[in-house]
Amino acid sequence: MVRAPRSSTMARIIYALTSQGRGHSSRVTAMAEALEARGHTLLFCAGGGAGRLLSEAGREVVSVPVLRHAIHNNKIRLGRSLVKMANTKIRAVGTIGRLVEQFSAFEPDLLITDFESFSVRAAGRMGLPVMCFNHQHVLTHTAYEVPRRHAWEAWVARLVIGTMTPRRAVHFLVSSFFYPPLRDPSHTTLVAPILRRAVREIEASDAGHVLVYHNDPTGIEGFMEALGTLSDVQFKVYNFGSGTASSPANICFKQPEIEGFLADLASAKAVVSTAGFTLLSEALYLGKPLLAMPNGGSFEQCLNALYLERDGLGEACIDGPPTAERLRAFLERAPGYAGKRSAERCGNDDAVACIEEVLAKILSSA
Repeated sequence: MVRAPRSSTMARIIYALTSQGRGHSSRVTAMAEALEARGHTLLFCAGGGAGRLLSEAGREVVSVPVLRHAIHNNKIRLGRSLVKMANTKIRAVGTIGRLVEQFSAFEPDLLITDFESFSVRAAGRMGLPVMCFNHQHVLTHTAYEVPRRHAWEAWVARLVIGTMTPRRAVHFLVSSFFYPPLRDPSHTTLVAPILRRAVREIEASDAGHVLVYHNDPTGIEGFMEALGTLSDVQFKVYNFGSGTASSPANICFKQPEIEGFLADLASAKAVVSTAGFTLLSEALYLGKPLLAMPNGGSFEQCLNALYLERDGLGEACIDGPPTAERLRAFLERAPGYAGKRSAERCGNDDAVACIEEVLAKILSSA
């Protein structure tokens, strides 16, 4: 069937995302609102928690299997992760054919993928243009600098990302709070972080507490004890359970909850957390001093933390959780990292402009 060419205000976009981590869902939700406001029609492709969140928001979602990292003792286990992902792909025989059928019924002009691979294979069968939009490609499409001891981790990370994402996408759109030179500016655009509306609209303040978050509190023995040693500092701690009767009085254990977490983030005087891109970006936008402790085995988080420190935005704790002395020293220096809220740390408008420029080229050649 031959369709009449559409203008860039009438594009039909499939937006696919991985369910690994909250950041992908946050970024896609923010971009979906912006693209729909410009008149585009979207169909989403996701599995797991990301798919549920989008469905609960009333969006049409095509389901796909979820590929997840294996994390144990605060370290991403690469070998286990690759085996786990391979088994998922083997069990998902027939997924690509199903996606081709569902995608074709939508009559799309473009697939945007946020690190989701099944949709990319379906788009390849259909001859559908693919655009990559995520943070991970900062590892493959920029000329960043890291200490030599991280060279092997960087090589492995680039290899893994290269095997999971298309090499011939029509364009690579990368969001980042640091800006190393692009390897190929003609096919890659670097923009500031994508921020959801709730973050852009909330007022930042200083209620005196320190927000603490870790995505896998196993394997970081002694960290809670270190927090308890700083008895004059109030910590609001997420993802460490509910505490016990003997827990230090200065630690408030909080249950995971999006709105409550954002309120505690916006009112914190400092943040101590793993180095996931979304949390760091939101904290920086709100002007919060940061102490980042990357998950072992995650070079992306390591790179985030290194550039955070290199650019004078916070501090990196690369080789394990901070001691009480390290925490105290960071908190004494924290006022020097506190920044003013700035629209320059939000790349939503620039990202939409880039997507529409790519769409204009696709639709004009149709």
